[in-house]
Amino acid sequence: MRIRSLLALFVWTFFLVSCQNTNEYLYQKDNAPITSKNIDSPVFWDPNAKIQMMIFSDFQCPACIYFEKNIWNKILTDYAMTNKIWLTYKNFPLPFHKNAMDDANASMCALSEWKYKVFAEKMYALEDAKKWERVTKIERQNIAKETGLNMDNFNKCMDEWFYISKIKEDMDIWDKLWLEWTPSVYVNWKNLDFRNPDEFFKILDQLIK
Repeated sequence: MRIRSLLALFVWTFFLVSCQNTNEYLYQKDNAPITSKNIDSPVFWDPNAKIQMMIFSDFQCPACIYFEKNIWNKILTDYAMTNKIWLTYKNFPLPFHKNAMDDANASMCALSEWKYKVFAEKMYALEDAKKWERVTKIERQNIAKETGLNMDNFNKCMDEWFYISKIKEDMDIWDKLWLEWTPSVYVNWKNLDFRNPDEFFKILDQLIK
C-alpha cells in the first residue's frame, strides 16, 4: 500500500511539475500576421448558478489530460447540465509546451463556430496519443474536419492567430490570481484541489449545499 501511495505521489509530482508556470512568455510567430478578434470564453449552462467554476487548462499538459479523462464528464453531466454550476474554460498554454498555443488558438477557432466541446475533446485525445511529440498543422486540420468546421475559416483563423489577444487575456487573469500550474480549478474564486476525484466532488457538493 505504501509503495502504491509513493508511486501515486511520484506521478502527481511529475504531472504538476510538467504543467507548472515558469513565467517565461516566449510566444512569437515569425513573419505570421496577427489579427485581433474578440470572442467570449467557452461557457456551459446557467450563468446565474450559485457555483461559478473556472478552469484554466493547457491541452498538452499531462495533468490537464488526466482531468479531462477522469473528472470533466462528471462535472459536465452531473453538475453543469443539471444547472448546479456555471462552468467556463480559460486558456493557459504553458511556454515550454510547444503545441499548447496553437492548440489553444485552434480551440477558439472551433468555439467561433459553436463547436468547442467536440473539438477540445479530440484535441486532448490527440495530445494524449502524441506523448509530447509536435502536433502538425495537418493533424489539427483533421480534427477540424472531423468536428465539421468550415476549413477555409479555420485555416485563416490559425494562420492569422485570430484569438491570440483572447488567450493572452486569459493568461493575464491567471497572473492576477497567482496560479502555479494547469489545470487550476477555481470555484467561487477558490482554488479546488482535483488530485483526488472523490474528495473533489465531495467538496463541490458541500459548496452547492
